Amino acid sequence: MTNPNDIRSTDDASALRRSTDPEANPVIGSAVDDPDLRDTEIDESAGPAIESLSRGELLRRRFLRNPSAWAGMIIFGFLVLLAVVGPMVYQYEPFERDLRNARTGPSVYHWFGVNANGLDIFARTVQGLRISLVIGIGTALLTTFLALVVGIVAGYVGHKGKWGALADGGLVNLINLFLVIPSMLLLMLFSPVLQQASWLWMIPLLAAFAWMLTARVLRAMTQQLVRTEYVEAARFMGVNPIVIMTRHIVPNIASWIIIDTTLGVSAAILGETGLSFIGFGIQLPQVSLGTVLQEYNIADPYTWIPPAAVLAALVISINLMGEALRDALDPTSGSSRI
Repeated sequence: MTNPNDIRSTDDASALRRSTDPEANPVIGSAVDDPDLRDTEIDESAGPAIESLSRGELLRRRFLRNPSAWAGMIIFGFLVLLAVVGPMVYQYEPFERDLRNARTGPSVYHWFGVNANGLDIFARTVQGLRISLVIGIGTALLTTFLALVVGIVAGYVGHKGKWGALADGGLVNLINLFLVIPSMLLLMLFSPVLQQASWLWMIPLLAAFAWMLTARVLRAMTQQLVRTEYVEAARFMGVNPIVIMTRHIVPNIASWIIIDTTLGVSAAILGETGLSFIGFGIQLPQVSLGTVLQEYNIADPYTWIPPAAVLAALVISINLMGEALRDALDPTSGSSRI
């Protein structure tokens, strides 16, 4: 019968076998005689039997294995390169008029043609693509930050007695208040006024009405994580709540945050484009993809098909990368296999 107090290691067992006469101990003697039970030498030059992968390397392999990820990265990279390099190498400016060639289709000099006002469509599309990218990425990052702060704080303080429940209730009511506010009307009201200062005001303006649903999801996820053993242990040890939230809660919901932020870029771009199309978004002297589409002429397809195609390619590429990220971070998906 095994003695539960015997905690000797394998090194002790090896030393005992070396110091014991095999003939005096039949058990050890049989082990020495049996070639299958003898220690075998391991070739030091041989590599590890199983490759040890870090989480980042594992996610990278899953992401790059997905064909959608490559398609999205190639299209998105091309559009970013076009937005950065296009205005530098193209000969026309977004507001440079060529009335002599007004309402002419694509040519060697005007790649996307010229609209009825004599403005080059390619120059305006590239400039609008640059602004739409800045607004989309900035809005998505700011939206995630606001949702992260409100959602995690509300989910964490909810269990801290009466005052914590009151704080949680107040934050939930704040979320519900922003959900019922007619955001589109307020955006139409404040956008032209704020953009007299700078078009960058579109970023906080769009983010102010886009963080609520994400915050509710993060609150629910935080409430589940607060009940876990490692978070409770950190609380009982007196760890600062900010440290608990940043070290124990945020890393466990980071995968969902990354996916939501990626998909939020395309949502912000579509929101800004829609406002600009109806005249409440980007104002002169700037131009966005919505502004270019606003100047369409149904009789001249070249005035709206190229910018619409660029907008569609941008949104589709971001969604493809977001879907690939979701598959890579989701252990139940088919692409999660090594």
